[in-house]
This record gives sequence, C-alpha cells and structure tokens, in this order.
Amino acid sequence: MEHVSVEVWQQILLKVMETNDWPIFATSCTPYTFLCFTFLHVCKQRDRKPYLDYLAQRRRLRLVCRAWNGFALFTSHRWLALHGWSPKYELDSTSTRAKGGVGPVEILSTEICQKELVTPVLSWASHILKRPTSQSPLRAYILHIDCALRPGYDPLDDLLVRTTTQDPEYTNTDTTNTTLRLLVLRGGNISVSFSQISRTFTGLRLLFLIHVGAAPQQTLVLAHLEVLYVECWLPDLQRSIETWDTPALRHVHLGYFGTPLTDMLDRLLGRYAHQIESLVLSEFDSYYLPCLDLPSNFWAQFTALRLLGLEYYTLMREEWSGWSVVPPPTHPCRYLVCPFCSESHLNDIRARWTWHDDVRLVAGHTCSDQYYIVKNIRDGWSIANKEETHGILPEL
Repeated sequence: MEHVSVEVWQQILLKVMETNDWPIFATSCTPYTFLCFTFLHVCKQRDRKPYLDYLAQRRRLRLVCRAWNGFALFTSHRWLALHGWSPKYELDSTSTRAKGGVGPVEILSTEICQKELVTPVLSWASHILKRPTSQSPLRAYILHIDCALRPGYDPLDDLLVRTTTQDPEYTNTDTTNTTLRLLVLRGGNISVSFSQISRTFTGLRLLFLIHVGAAPQQTLVLAHLEVLYVECWLPDLQRSIETWDTPALRHVHLGYFGTPLTDMLDRLLGRYAHQIESLVLSEFDSYYLPCLDLPSNFWAQFTALRLLGLEYYTLMREEWSGWSVVPPPTHPCRYLVCPFCSESHLNDIRARWTWHDDVRLVAGHTCSDQYYIVKNIRDGWSIANKEETHGILPEL
C-alpha cells in the first residue's frame, strides 16, 4: 500500500469523506430514486445526522497523518452554507465568517430570514456562482428566502449582479455557469426571470420552484433539464408554463396548483407525455377545487410512466376516476405512490384497490422520509407486511 500513488489516495479519501446526504450526485435520477431526490431538496428541516456523521469522520481522518490532515482541510469548503445574520460557512462544525479565501465549492446553500440581508448575502453568493470551473466545480445551489419581500422581487437580480472592479479576485464578467446541475428556489412572494435561468445555468438537470412566480411573458428553455419540481406556484407561473422548452424532461412533480388536471397535462406535459417516467400530482385538500381525474386516454398518453404519485384525499374521493382508468397489464407503470399516508389510509386504499397485482402501492410516512412498499395489497391481513425504503424503490 505504501507504493499507491497520491492520486489514488486522493480518490480513496474523497470517497470516504463523501457525505451520504446528497445521493443526487451519486446516481442519475430514475423512477426508482425519484422520491429520494425530491425529498432531500424540498424539506426545510432535514435530518442533519448524516452531515454530522460526515464531520466526525473527517475529524478522524485528519488524525491519521499530516498529509491526510492537509488534504482534508483543502476540501473543507465543498459544502458551503450561508445563513444567519452574516454569510457563514461550516468548517468541521465550527462557524466562521466567510471571506474571500473559501476553497472549492460543490454545493452552496443559502437561507435568508431577514429581508435586509437579501442583497448582501446574494451578492456574496454570486461570487461563488461566477467562479471559474477550476476553482469551484459548483453542482448545486439552494436558495431559501424565509421572509416577506416586496411583490414581484426577483432574487436573480441580486444573485447574478455583475461584480465591481473593487473585487479583483473575480474578474470574469461572463455569468454563464455550465457546471450547475441543481437549482432550488424557495420563497414567498418572489418572481423569477426564466430567461435569466435559461441563459445563465445552461447545464441544469434539476430545477425546483417552490412558492415562486414568474416574470410576465418569460419562457424556460433548458435543453438538459430532466427533473422538474414545482409546488405552490403563483398564477403567472401557470400562464407561462405552456411556453417552456425542456426536451429532456423525464421526472415531474406538480403540486398545489388548483387547476384541472386535463389543463395541466395539455399545457405542459402533453408534448412530453411519451417520455415522462415519474409523475407526482398534488392538489389542495379542498372540495372547492377541481378533482384530479385521470383522463380516459391517460395510460395511452403516458406510455413510459413507471411511477405515479397522488395524495390520499385524491385517491379516496368518491368521484375519482383513477380506480376505473386502470393501467393495462402491459404498461410499464409499477408504483402508485401515496405520500404522507397513515395506517388507516392504507386500509381505505386497499378497500378501493382495482389495479392489477403488478402495480405496487408505496405509502409515505407522515412525519419522515421513510416510504413503505405494501405487499399483497388485496390481502387485508397482510397490510402490516410492508417493506421499508428511504425513497429508493426496487427496479421492477
């Protein structure tokens, strides 16, 4: 082992140091990993135990020798968090003020809770976003604004602001970022420019829009986008969605839109129905809104669909058409997912189940990221016979 090259040891160390809190970069999104992908990036308060375990493991590795300690320190900024009253980053569980000397960054997370901090924090984050790839191979950026802002505020204006000549460290004025794979925008009363996203983050594979509106007459053009998660969208976002151009789209979550399902399928997914592999549809729990009915040609339209997700109160509505619009046995769909499902909900669904045996029911736990594959759904006695999974399903 003493003859192993330095490059091989570096790869071993990076593998050991990798946190398991971000499986999004360890595999491509598939219908069988889709639930895990979406849960990690939409929950405001995620379980921090994997990250704390990762920090403890790094500290142990630094004790091995001086060379290992130096290498661990060099990679200490790969996961950067800006939060609180001033930009900060986490370095071996020690909070330190962020300065210009931050090393390579792969994941940047920004949470802003005071509106007076929006501009300075986003301006600082823009330095990381606009670094050359050799300095920061940034793959994920997460923005969460947890405060009331002025109507129509676009955080991209501050995030993508051109750096001034007073910052000699950053001289690159090209705002295009080709390495970013994941962009998460979460906030209340904010509106984003899709033309800026399309022009700046040309390599995006995953886009999450939560409580976000859109600037008028803006279209989204992303040639490589595979995963789209939209929840609690504003009316102007719904109006612009039919102009989106995302030819590689394969996994979609549409949540809390209060619009008839047939309209949504025609306006966004009609062009891509034949290639959609994962589809989760959530509606408001209200009888004043249109029901999420499945059109009679749903399964003939979505010929590649392997995973379909619907809320419990959709599945249990007396007028819901889905129990009569059954996927044919030759269809590739294998999972019906019901997130936030209790034991009593499972028994209710079992009583109404009409789908064939090759389609499995997946029930999401009401208070965690755990999911259960229910075996033998038609058998009332085996309702407790559930296979636990953390959102990664068997490839049937």
